[in-house]
Amino acid sequence: MKKPILTALLMSMAVGGAAEAQGLTLGEHYALRSYTGKAFGQVMAGPLGFRSVHVLTNTTSICAALVGAIGAGYLDLEGTRRLQVTAFPTPEEVGPLSPTEEAVALIFGGQATPEVNYALTKNSLQSLAQANYGGAIFFHLRVWAPGFVARAAQEDPAIARYLAGKENLYAVTADLNAKVVRLWQVSVKEGKQATVKELGTVALNPTWEDLLRRSL
Repeated sequence: MKKPILTALLMSMAVGGAAEAQGLTLGEHYALRSYTGKAFGQVMAGPLGFRSVHVLTNTTSICAALVGAIGAGYLDLEGTRRLQVTAFPTPEEVGPLSPTEEAVALIFGGQATPEVNYALTKNSLQSLAQANYGGAIFFHLRVWAPGFVARAAQEDPAIARYLAGKENLYAVTADLNAKVVRLWQVSVKEGKQATVKELGTVALNPTWEDLLRRSL
């Protein structure tokens, strides 16, 4: 298995702090999330082939922009794919989950603090583990890159057992040198995150690349 790569680039792409601290205006952050979310949605609809997706997210404006873009990239006007979104104002409001969709996407980032996003991630994974949710799980960069998934598995044996038994876990990485976003099948075993197999790439166009580089 390959170790997670390009962490600094991942974090820049998924950054959620104050807009001015990242070299972008708030509007430019929305634009960056539009490109990123569209790519997420397209890989869900294309290479991953999900027929239905349930997005779990927070209530910050940057995450709202990202989720909207995911929907725009994923949904078709004919209605052959289905999207459900649940937004949690606080980690404490993550209750029992029993998704009926083919995949769940953990989209936690935006202006929320890392600890809040970690708590949202852990509580969501606890609930999915308790429900023994069998569908795929897609991890946002802001969830995967800082190791939130591994940390949750290390702290909760039930999460560790649940994720270790799943082969349908997915995440993306950004490769600025190659000017692509890479889609991966990933794993979480023995409390460690790893990439398993590359499933495809999405090319960074010049505007998207510029926004991404300036967010570093």
